[in-house]
Amino acid sequence: MSAPLTPSQALRLLFRHHCPENVIAHSKAVARLALKNATKIKKAGHDVDLEFVEVAALLHDIGRCRTHGIKHGIEGAKILENYPSLARVCERHLGAGIKKEEAIALGLPPKDYLPETLEEKIIADADNFIFETRVVSEEEVKKKLEKILGKNHPAIKRVMRLHQEIKELMDPKKL
Repeated sequence: MSAPLTPSQALRLLFRHHCPENVIAHSKAVARLALKNATKIKKAGHDVDLEFVEVAALLHDIGRCRTHGIKHGIEGAKILENYPSLARVCERHLGAGIKKEEAIALGLPPKDYLPETLEEKIIADADNFIFETRVVSEEEVKKKLEKILGKNHPAIKRVMRLHQEIKELMDPKKL
């Protein structure tokens, strides 16, 4: 799955679509963390496309040039429709993905928006652990999600399970 664009082309695309500076700064921070985690996962013996992770992480929030709401993933996928693998990352990066029933309740087109590929999972996880441009702890992520979604929302468990999966993939002792 090689990256269809270079990182500099991805950044130019963000500027061309007039993404706000704070969104670009956030996307760069997500790309740094995603690439760091992907590199550890690759060193642990797993097959991961580092170039794709960097480019897709830079573009994961491109839909925020149109909306900052839950539909920014859908909008990003529309912008990147000529790059299906990048469009999928836009759709699937929210939290640890959104199940079809939740998507319907949120007013999204009815389908599962769950990250499937390793690269999609790495980017979704990195995005969860970057608040603006700062890397945060599991406790901070959990508190933020509980405030937004409610204490026992199933999405919180999905986010934490995804993070655990990524941490285990980075640990070469788990092979």
